[in-house]
Amino acid sequence: MSEGFTPSPPQHDRLPSRLIIGVGVGWLVLVVLVLFAVRWWEGRSLPSEKAGVPARMGEAEIGDVNQRPFALEDAAPRLRAEQGARLETYGWVDRGAGIIHVPIERAMEQVLAEEGRRP
Repeated sequence: MSEGFTPSPPQHDRLPSRLIIGVGVGWLVLVVLVLFAVRWWEGRSLPSEKAGVPARMGEAEIGDVNQRPFALEDAAPRLRAEQGARLETYGWVDRGAGIIHVPIERAMEQVLAEEGRRP
């Protein structure tokens, strides 16, 4: 070091105001550019044709679709009864291939009997 040189003491009371203003302006410009890009993309993504008026506009509906009242809905219990009947009866699965279905109780007995015969 050369003799006679003394560095100036740090100035804690001065902030780099030009740098702070530059960063603030830069962020502001970036935000404005992003907003313009989003608006441009929204305009580009809109459908080219407007949707027409629905045919039955203004009629009362339950929810968004026409529905049967729950008291009249019987598909689930009917399906469950059909599936239960299939588990308790004999019938053909594929007549040409000779495949049948048997009652579930009989099938379980047969599987257990075969398991008892295995070494």
